[in-house]
Amino acid sequence: MDNGAYQKYKKENPDVYTPLTTYDYLDWFVQEMTTTEWVVSGLAVVLGVYAIYKLFFKQKNKNPEDHSE
Repeated sequence: MDNGAYQKYKKENPDVYTPLTTYDYLDWFVQEMTTTEWVVSGLAVVLGVYAIYKLFFKQKNKNPEDHSE
């Protein structure tokens, strides 16, 4: 029906199953960080701590008169 187009495609583009052991040379963790990476990481930590601080201490700063119910 497809005039053998699928068989031709499979012949030209065979399935390749590369085992994971082929990629053993890749490092999972960076051994050295550049100054820019340290600055960006530090800024992310500071912003995260600030966000958590604002979440937990937000209720403390509200006045009871602010509720308009």
